[in-house]
Amino acid sequence: MWLFRLLVIIAVVVAVWYVVRAVRAGGGIGAITGTSDLSFTPVEELPRPERLLLDDKLEQGDVGAAMKHYRAATGATQAQAKAAVDTYRWKIGEGGEQ
Repeated sequence: MWLFRLLVIIAVVVAVWYVVRAVRAGGGIGAITGTSDLSFTPVEELPRPERLLLDDKLEQGDVGAAMKHYRAATGATQAQAKAAVDTYRWKIGEGGEQ
């Protein structure tokens, strides 16, 4: 039993060391999870016609079309469009993730 506890302690120490090393190296959480930083243009910063069309798609409940429109307007990736539209829905009170 003591050997198992020792192995668990060693595993925890190694995991903490890895996380601290990755964060201090400047990689942030993306270095730990294997993802890059997800930056996007907020919907509020889109020109008025694009924002109104996106609002219309969201009012119709068509989140996919809103994401597609956002991608066309900004050149964003699918992940960036999802993050931007979900954030915007959260800000206007519709909720984000489904």
